[in-house]
Amino acid sequence: MSSSKARRGLLLSGGGARAAYQAGVLKLIHEISREAGGKVPFEILVGTSAGAINIAPLAAHAGDFTAAVEVMKARWSGISTSQVFDARPMNIALNAFRWFLDLALGGAVATEEPRAKALVDTKPLFGLLEQLLPPGAIAENIRRGFLDAVAVSATDYRTGAHTVFVESSRDHTLWRRFSRIARHDRITPAHILASCALPILFPAVRVGGSYYGDGSIRNTAPLSPAIHLGARRILAIGGRELLPSPPASNPLEEEDAGYPSPAKITGVLFDSIFLDALEIDREQMARINLLLEDHPEEITDRHGGRLRRVDFLYLGPSQSLGRMAVRHRHELPSSVRYMLRGLGAKGEHGGTLLSYLLFEAGFTRELLDLGYEDAKARSEEIQQFLWG
Repeated sequence: MSSSKARRGLLLSGGGARAAYQAGVLKLIHEISREAGGKVPFEILVGTSAGAINIAPLAAHAGDFTAAVEVMKARWSGISTSQVFDARPMNIALNAFRWFLDLALGGAVATEEPRAKALVDTKPLFGLLEQLLPPGAIAENIRRGFLDAVAVSATDYRTGAHTVFVESSRDHTLWRRFSRIARHDRITPAHILASCALPILFPAVRVGGSYYGDGSIRNTAPLSPAIHLGARRILAIGGRELLPSPPASNPLEEEDAGYPSPAKITGVLFDSIFLDALEIDREQMARINLLLEDHPEEITDRHGGRLRRVDFLYLGPSQSLGRMAVRHRHELPSSVRYMLRGLGAKGEHGGTLLSYLLFEAGFTRELLDLGYEDAKARSEEIQQFLWG
């Protein structure tokens, strides 16, 4: 299958601060993209949650891969929590107190809207996104033939549906599945902010007539948008560590581990939201590809369409990002450290949760370096996959 016929898709999954790893991988891909002609070597870009933040500079600078990578590198190398959300202690405490009032008063004092919409304010992140994605940039790059389609996912709180916003070069036949819907739209910073709006922590974002939250919440088929939009080779960069599976153990023979802290529970929840769906989807894709090798003309989906082989490559961290985050805990603002200690994220505990929230340059620079080195170790595989 030649690269001229197989449109290439890039999928960037969510993971909060872990998304800095993606920028390091893309830096290496830029160095080996000799056949890309200077442009971003993907015709289809798909981003969810923090991955959508990295989609913004790629879509805005689709004709200049060097510029796109430099923007990502600069942003992640110099990021701080204050550029993502308002971490001032008084504001966090005030929002927490408003929640307490809602719980304590119940329906005694009715209000049209909740007193506190989220724990923190993400206006700083919206300002950053406005810099990353100038108005009309995606449409112009699609018009010039640098891109075929850009898709960003979010969760519609009104309907509960996983919604994929698509800006494309032609009237793609969009799709509707159980709890999943795709629609044409002009993608703006508001769409990306909505895709990143982790419930409770970040406020929902209004797009059109609905409020939307994080795109990873009900994203049961992360590969679906790229496939529907025509990608036949999909490179996915995620935050799931490519580590050996731990040996099986019998919990009845182990010492009592004690009751899990809120930080531990939240870390497992975040893993489930951001990482698990892509793992399941890529396993299913591998099974379908094996079936198509034996029955290339005979297998159709439940909607009558003929299934086609989709080549897929996943790149993920080679080290534990939780343990890495613990080393950088001190970089967080004091208000965030205080809040996390209250959740049980102290000492060597809570590393998983920390790795999602540690928007500080020391941690993200280490993630950038790890992404670059991991991709370098697989550079021949990447080059063959994209241009072979």
